[in-house]
Amino acid sequence: MLKFKIKNEIYHRLIVSAIAISIVALLIGFAYHPWVNLLLVFTIALLAGVGVWEYAKLAQAKGIEPAKTLMVFVATLEVLAFYASLAYPEWSKLALPIIVLGFISFFVAHFRNCENALLHVAVEFFGVCYLAIPFSFMLAILYPPTSAEDGRFWLIYLIGVTKITDVGGYFIGKLLGKHPLAPQLSPKKTVEGAIGGFCFAVALSLFFASIGSLFGWQLSYFSATWLGMLIGVLAQVGDLAESVLKRDAFVKDSNKIPGIGGILDMMDSLLLTAPVVYFFIRSL
Repeated sequence: MLKFKIKNEIYHRLIVSAIAISIVALLIGFAYHPWVNLLLVFTIALLAGVGVWEYAKLAQAKGIEPAKTLMVFVATLEVLAFYASLAYPEWSKLALPIIVLGFISFFVAHFRNCENALLHVAVEFFGVCYLAIPFSFMLAILYPPTSAEDGRFWLIYLIGVTKITDVGGYFIGKLLGKHPLAPQLSPKKTVEGAIGGFCFAVALSLFFASIGSLFGWQLSYFSATWLGMLIGVLAQVGDLAESVLKRDAFVKDSNKIPGIGGILDMMDSLLLTAPVVYFFIRSL
């Protein structure tokens, strides 16, 4: 019965993942079409908002009552402002004032009731930064400031190498896992799985480097190696970081979306790898 349940779970995950990958690949492929561009920008902003809402629900499970609606609004607006600052030169400084005004608004929200205000403001501001900044970087990777660059390859690279870390860790852990990695956070994760995910990340990164030249996309084997190693580590740290929040709130999944759990569950590993890839690209 247990084996059937595990197989059914794997099968369900594979189906959902295949559908999600197909949709994402299609959207990225047509990302520079004006209507798809608009759809992607608002979808990513919406995902950031949903992720912040899930984070706020975790806080509520701990007995904290953050300004949930305000958090969602600020996070969504920050992602849109970040994109506008990239797409329109006259709005190049818009993102910073938005996050500052958002920070101020969290204080204002507690003027009438200052009980635990220090805790609430910290939870609110961290939650917005935790989600809005990485999602903004994903948009910045896809739509770089200069039209000469094609960010689609870099976004595929980011998602591919990050997610292969999760997939490699899952299957290697199932096959060979014996030593728990972080039993209090995620009992099923093993050291063997972590090493497997790390190796998968480096291997796929090197694969991208080998085929990149065919598409006019330059990534040296040296850069691909250390960047793949960094992603292979940070993807797993990002996964465990979200587990810290969920375990503290005594919650298994951040939401109840079938086959996914929640936006936080789906995007947790990307939240730490997106900034790394963004800054790597900007350093080229």
